[in-house]
Amino acid sequence: MCFRPAAVSADKIACPMCGHENPITATTCEECGFAAGAPGAAPKAPGAPGAPKAPGAPKAPGAPKAPGAPRP
Repeated sequence: MCFRPAAVSADKIACPMCGHENPITATTCEECGFAAGAPGAAPKAPGAPGAPKAPGAPKAPGAPKAPGAPRP
């Protein structure tokens, strides 16, 4: 039993950006130029935030200042 819709062709793949059906061997969409890394790869959301950067190591406190010389 096959659950694939009748309109889908086995030798074509739909572009995740515009829906244009491209050859399965295509690396970019013939219609919009979207470059897919792998067949079926979804595009990243525009303006999506990246992972937060790791905080740096805490700095050690400075050495205490030496007391001043006594005044005569």
